[in-house]
Amino acid sequence: MTITHAPNSDACATVNPSAVLDAARAACKRIAPLWPLQNFVAVNPFVGLTERPFLEACELVRRVAPGGMQMPLEFYREKYSAGEITNADLDMALAQARKTLLGQNADALARLDAESLRQAVTAEPSPSSWNAIVTVAEAVDCVHGTEWEVAVTETIAQFCSEYFDAGQSAWRLPWRTLPLYAAWREKASINLNAEVLGLRNFRRWVKALPDDAEQALALFMQKFGVAEEEAADFCHRQLMSIRGWAGHVQYRVRENSMHGRGDDTLLQLLSIRLAYDAALLAQFDSPSLREFWPAASHAMPADHQEVLQAMLWQLAHEHAWQRQFLGKLCVAKAALSLERPAVQAVFCIDVRSEILRRALEAATPKIETIGFAGFFGLPIEYIPFGQKDGTSQCPVLLTPKFRVRETLRKATAEAVNTEWRRQQLGKRLTYSWNSFKTSAISCFSFVDTVGLAFGARLFRDAFAPGAANHAHKSACVPHLGKCEADKTGIAIEDRVQLALGALRNMGLTKNFARVVLLCGHGSETANNPYGSGLDCGACGGHAGDANARVGVAILNDTAVREALKGHGIHIPADTCFLAGQHNTTTDHVTLFDLDDVPASHRGDLAELQNWLATAARTTRRERAAFLGLDSTSPNLDAQVIARSRDWAQVRPEWGLAGNAALVAAPRLRTKTANLGGRVFLHNYDHRADTADSTLELIMVAPVVVANWINLQYYASTVNNAVFGSGNKVTHNVVGTIGVCQGNGGDLQLGLPLQSVHDGAKWIHDPIRLHVLIEAPRERIAAVLAKHENLRQLVDNGWLLLFAIEDEGQTLFRYYSGMKWESLD
Repeated sequence: MTITHAPNSDACATVNPSAVLDAARAACKRIAPLWPLQNFVAVNPFVGLTERPFLEACELVRRVAPGGMQMPLEFYREKYSAGEITNADLDMALAQARKTLLGQNADALARLDAESLRQAVTAEPSPSSWNAIVTVAEAVDCVHGTEWEVAVTETIAQFCSEYFDAGQSAWRLPWRTLPLYAAWREKASINLNAEVLGLRNFRRWVKALPDDAEQALALFMQKFGVAEEEAADFCHRQLMSIRGWAGHVQYRVRENSMHGRGDDTLLQLLSIRLAYDAALLAQFDSPSLREFWPAASHAMPADHQEVLQAMLWQLAHEHAWQRQFLGKLCVAKAALSLERPAVQAVFCIDVRSEILRRALEAATPKIETIGFAGFFGLPIEYIPFGQKDGTSQCPVLLTPKFRVRETLRKATAEAVNTEWRRQQLGKRLTYSWNSFKTSAISCFSFVDTVGLAFGARLFRDAFAPGAANHAHKSACVPHLGKCEADKTGIAIEDRVQLALGALRNMGLTKNFARVVLLCGHGSETANNPYGSGLDCGACGGHAGDANARVGVAILNDTAVREALKGHGIHIPADTCFLAGQHNTTTDHVTLFDLDDVPASHRGDLAELQNWLATAARTTRRERAAFLGLDSTSPNLDAQVIARSRDWAQVRPEWGLAGNAALVAAPRLRTKTANLGGRVFLHNYDHRADTADSTLELIMVAPVVVANWINLQYYASTVNNAVFGSGNKVTHNVVGTIGVCQGNGGDLQLGLPLQSVHDGAKWIHDPIRLHVLIEAPRERIAAVLAKHENLRQLVDNGWLLLFAIEDEGQTLFRYYSGMKWESLD
């Protein structure tokens, strides 16, 4: 059928435009933001679904995304066969389900027992009877054997890459200043691609569309005749067919929203996607097509056995891990130490810090380690010397409150200006050189004339890669002084409040050591688009060295220390704060600004460096098995370091794979346990937190960030094709925005397969985050009552919450509706 009717034809079912737009906006809210590569932070891909119970979300995602959001039953069969999941775990899963999975699940649960669950995993997988929502393009492909779904996705992805290009392309889309939908109409009305592929008269049809995206969306939905109760799920499926670019647009919408600016770009993108389906329906509509489309999006099997069975096995899997983990916690009274430690080392709560902290404590009893969010309570934008703009060094849930600019160490104003001009000239020359290399006119002559000269560099990178260079950090220091001209610096009264908040929230208000190390963390990898994803999540996908250095500058400030006395915090005159960074790929700790360490502490510094070196070697040996290395090899240290510089290495480190729990309690509770780098550790003593301010901060920030990380790894494991990014080897970078598979197609959402799978088995265990907080239940419940979004995560089962009471002797599990149950 040729597209001949006008787009405003009334030949289709009447719909309520207001209801349709409400449904479309609801669908847009279900899409999670996708951060650009330069700050690729972990995000919960189901963040728009957390107002639903976890099982209900599983059912919805099964309808709108191929493969759903659960592990296949074969995964649990292997766990059961290996004895990792026991019959007792299955019994406990059923008991828990009957307390938590109520409503429509009650009858189905009544028909299930441990034996039927065992039979389910041993039976051959059967084709799903689910009535999934399909796009028109998918239905046309089923009937005619075409590839319209791929073509539509690639066409929209190509347009988005042109529209959102950040300056990498030498050729710019002429309509980038227009709204997204308007720019698409301008291009689509003259572009021949759709008609070449077989969509006849598409340009004429596009020109006749309404100018307004919302009007167009209502028109398309009228042509589809989708019922109002099905519209949100239908639109959700459409967005999931271009989920990568939908996620990037959602990120931009979110950023604008955080600065008080409205943005309907995602709704415009949805209109564009619907336009292609409307055009395909007009050309290919037939009785045979109607056999596939529309699917009844609201219809579900009376007995949703497969999803429910997978949920029960997941509960058993989680209980099996929980059983072993809880047995490792120490039951003892947390007494206040009166002996002054030689060093207090503050690490990020990141799971990778757990192994190094344990190794450092084993190296000497003179060190006390502390777990705290890796941005050290400093919501800053940090501007490196020579840069005009900086990076947000705080969790993406926060907005930076201060801008800190770097300056040269102990240099005159003239020297600073001279070096600034030199760096700016270097950047302009680099930009010109890159433009010459990549322009359409000169790129071929460039390769012909100087291409061979790059052979030496490729050889060096492959066989003799260079070491990380920290010379820049040695030459520069953060400048805290206020500068109204560029709105940088931190006023003295703000420095005091930042210091006060950091010390109180990390529980460091007395008995200060002679050396206090603030140790951020970052990753060192080569040729890795996902490099920022291995950096600090608390620092917005950046390394934490900037926060550590700013924190040290504040805490070593004599004026700040004097002001802190008025708040009851007395830092001894001989306490020296020191900044460092844990390289999570090599486990080496680099210390910064050592020239500022007083002569009286040189001995302390040398001793600390020895302890850190010993701990690093111990940590590397513990991690060796997961990296496929021999822990007894005399060359192990060199092998680990080489991996961090190897541009062909797809698994330089495992990042946060395996993360499973967060513990907010005194260090005593976990100090004697080998937690295998799977637990976020936050120091917390509820006895010193009389106002519950620290408790509230932990629950609304670190808990949520850890939950996002946990669910990103969960999603990239249970359905890597949809929520991950597939094979890392075949990735191509799209500007600095994201990656695609091969030479085109949609942006990829989550982690590469190599980040969660070693080629033979899954490295990440897809279980929900277990949050253990040592505090009275009523105080935890009071925080939940104040924060609806947090309570949704807990009540709807997106994380599992436990309270530790009576000095570790009693453990309670939270159930929806402010109910607690003892685990004894």
